[in-house]
Formats: sequence, structure tokens, C-alpha cells
Amino acid sequence: MPANLPPQYFEAEKRYREAKEIPEKIKALESMLSIMPKHKGTDKLRGQLRSKLSKLKLELEKKGGTGRKGSVFNVKREGTAQILLLGFPNVGKSQLVSALTNANAEVADYPFTTREPIPGMVVFENIQIQLVDVPPINFEIGEAWLSPTVRNADVLMIMVDLGGDPLAQMEGVLAKLEGIRIKPIGFEDEAIHGGEEGVFEPKRALIAPNKLDLEGAQEKHEVLRERYGRSFPVFSLSAQKGIGLEDLKRGIFEALDIMRVYTKPPGKEPDFSEPVILRKGSTVEDAGYSVHKDFVKKMKFARIWGSEKYQGQMVKRDYVLHDGDVIEFHT
Repeated sequence: MPANLPPQYFEAEKRYREAKEIPEKIKALESMLSIMPKHKGTDKLRGQLRSKLSKLKLELEKKGGTGRKGSVFNVKREGTAQILLLGFPNVGKSQLVSALTNANAEVADYPFTTREPIPGMVVFENIQIQLVDVPPINFEIGEAWLSPTVRNADVLMIMVDLGGDPLAQMEGVLAKLEGIRIKPIGFEDEAIHGGEEGVFEPKRALIAPNKLDLEGAQEKHEVLRERYGRSFPVFSLSAQKGIGLEDLKRGIFEALDIMRVYTKPPGKEPDFSEPVILRKGSTVEDAGYSVHKDFVKKMKFARIWGSEKYQGQMVKRDYVLHDGDVIEFHT
């Protein structure tokens, strides 16, 4: 079955070949995987790209860095993934960061309280996810830091104020992202080609409408969901009252498109406190690369404990894993 890859894939492939630094290669590979259609004709290529991606991320971790140093806006990635919180002034971003994480964010009722990125860690079950608050969107000046900061994130959380005009705010944030050639995945216009200047980079996104406790907020929530709910996950909340925070955490995890698997030595119990984090659709071979490349070289088969197979069933290296699976490697 032919792969039938779109032109945008080959643009991303070109960026991968020309990339000099590991972070650039990783971003290009992630774009290729996002753009690639999912069918049997792309299964082999998808597996090859995932293997390359796993190797590059492992190499980057060993080098202990994710990009250039020197700018306060280059936030070092920590935890499972990085979520970037975007929005206009006074939508409640700092308050949400304080409510969800251990970060000491300044909360005030005047605009532009946040002047530099504030990272914190969100705990979801047995993983930690980095949430980064950045200065609010400002159309009167250009933010040179915005493009590299957005591109470094795994998921964008667009926060709007249900006490104001959430549709106008949403349109404003999307326009700002369009200006730096970022297209949130799931946006209704599926064409992502950017003409002579290149392609838009796809980036996963979700919407977090805040101040659900205000009078009339529920009606505005419904209007926002009607307009954007078919394109993006929408998780309305009140950061001040603590409403909807657990649903938002689950939404963040699901937006990351990842899964947790666990390894166990033969005859021993698995350690559920140390999951191996993989992209959804990853295989036993991908898990082996994440643990140690020698597993893949020497592996004969694996046994799986999980909901999709009989407990301890033997599987080959191309078996597609599911969240919560336990893997026992045999060499």
C-alpha cells in the first residue's frame, strides 16, 4: 500500500536533513509524524521515525540540554513534557499556575504581572508535567522570544476569560500564532502550507476558559465550545475556586498523546512508580530503545501484561503497546 505522503511532509523532511542541532532534528521528526497520514502504507516508516526520535531524545538527555543558553525565555524542559500557557492580560494564567503547581507565581488584578517565564510541575497520577506561564499576549509590540518558546513546548494551553469576550480572545491568540507560523493541531482549516515562506508548524493545543464561577460564564462557555469544541478540547474552570482542575489535568495528559508502560525483570514485580513514557502507537521495540539500546539488539521476544492481551502473552517487537502495559523483555 503506497504511503501517499503530502507535500508538507517532505518540507519537514527537508528541515530534518538540514538541521544541525539535535533539538531542530527532534522538532522536524515530530512534525513529520504529525503530518504523516495513519494507514498501513505508513506503518513501517512511522516505526522508523519513532526509533530515530527515541534515539535523538536519549542523546539529548545525555548531553543535558535542549537548546541555546543565555535567554531567560529558554526554559529548561523538565518532567514528562512541557505545556506552555498562553493568553491575554488578566485571564488568570498566574493564578492557574499557582493552583496546579508548586510555582510561586505573582497574582494581581493589573495586567502584565508576569514578566518572564514561570515554570512549575503539575502532578498527574504517577508523572510530572511542566507547566510554563509566559508574559501575556500583546499586539502592540512584537515578542521576539515567542516563536522559539512556543516551538519548544509540547502542547499549548490557550487560556481565555469567561468574564470578557472569550471568542475575541481566542481569535486573537490564534492570529498571534499564525503570525509566527504556528498552526494548532485540530484547527478547522486543515491546509497548513504557508506558501513561499514555507509551512506552518503544527502544535497540539487545548483551550482552558477561566472564571467559570462568574455570572453568565456558563453561557459563554457553551458559545465557545460550539465554535471551537470540534477543533480543540475545551476544559472550563475557575482557578480561584478550584473548579475543573482535575478534569484539566486529565485533559493535559490526553493532549500529550502519550502513554505509560512499565518494565519488569523475569520473575519479579514491576515498578509502577517509574513509567516509561512513549508516544501512543509505540511498539515493544520503541520501549526497548527508551530503556536501553542493548535490549533491542539482543531481544528475542517480550511478554505483555495488560488489557489487550492475555496476562504474560508472548509478543514480537512490532507489537503496539497501550497505556498501562507491563513489558518483560527476553534476550
